[in-house]
Amino acid sequence: LKEKQRMSQALFSLYKCPNCGEQNPPESIYCGECGTKLIKTCFHCSSKIPVQSKFCNICGARYEEVKHEFKQDTPVHVYTMPSPTEEGDILTDARDQQKYKMVKIGNQVWLAENFRFMTQGSFTYDGNNDRADTYGRLYTWEAAQKVAPPGWHVATRKDFLELARFCKSQGKGEVGTMLKSRDLWKDQGVFGPGKPGADAVGFAAKPAGNRTSAGVFGYMGSFAYFWCADEENETRAYYRHLSYFTGAFQELTSKKQCAFSVRLVKNP
Repeated sequence: LKEKQRMSQALFSLYKCPNCGEQNPPESIYCGECGTKLIKTCFHCSSKIPVQSKFCNICGARYEEVKHEFKQDTPVHVYTMPSPTEEGDILTDARDQQKYKMVKIGNQVWLAENFRFMTQGSFTYDGNNDRADTYGRLYTWEAAQKVAPPGWHVATRKDFLELARFCKSQGKGEVGTMLKSRDLWKDQGVFGPGKPGADAVGFAAKPAGNRTSAGVFGYMGSFAYFWCADEENETRAYYRHLSYFTGAFQELTSKKQCAFSVRLVKNP
């Protein structure tokens, strides 16, 4: 009897009202005492979502209540990110059904598009969602570390170095020129005439621009910025840079609060 009472109390402590502290049954949507709409925090991305949700509408985290044991009125959850599917050269992200072209470059398999999974810390350029299909989303460095589905990862400095070495081995010109897409790059700008992209290996880098740490968007059509998974220190991380007027593929560092494009590489 005591065990049943303990379990009952545990169940009814599942959703504690953030307003008045009243404990509500697990099927509750609104607090029975004060009427406040109940919410819970996604343990994966910390978003506030409806208490009845089984999936986080920001990052796609799936809740699995494995046992009715609670600490400080918080249920124990296990997040299992769903694996993507591959058909031919197309990868489908199971979380949002977005499809991406894959390309084999040397010994690596890359996504041939900028990633566009929507999560906290990601943005579309100027808030225009129609641009996501072409340019992908821009991610802060912290957000970028959480978006890759199982079997894939955000490109590391080592990954980009291997990509650059392979391009050089092909003897088809400068690495940046080989990686840039043939379209969307400016023909002329403040730094002079543009240098067309050749898209020689299928990487198809688009000039998606960036979002500064102050929240200002800029440089679409002129520059491409790709986060590396590697950090320089607590506040800065590495990225790779392409420009409309050169064929360079530079490695630089930036504040982690800036938002850049993300390319994924398949795990070995």
